[in-house]
Amino acid sequence: MVVDDDPMSVRLIQRILESGGFGRVLTSTSSTEAIALCKAEAPELLLLDLTMPDPDGFAVLAELAEQIDGDPPLRVLVLSGHEHPAIARRAMDLGALGAIGKTAGRDQLLAKLDEILAD
Repeated sequence: MVVDDDPMSVRLIQRILESGGFGRVLTSTSSTEAIALCKAEAPELLLLDLTMPDPDGFAVLAELAEQIDGDPPLRVLVLSGHEHPAIARRAMDLGALGAIGKTAGRDQLLAKLDEILAD
């Protein structure tokens, strides 16, 4: 599942995932809708923008704590335009498995996802 308040970013990441062999890709530009979808659909992976209108990505992580710690776990990779280590650390403290900048290329994104899904 891809969650970003920028529709163009959502479409781009969705195309990258589909061309990279990922099956069904859910998308949302609303963090509130994304929380409901994660609870209803139980996606295997969540790519989450941190800088979103309320609730922001950090609040989404907190709200999805039960799914992140569940069995099977919801794996989360955060997407951020702010590539500061403290931001990544805060997201990882809330259960994200990693962070990647929005400027990352297709191959870098797919490699990071493969790494996360291999664990």
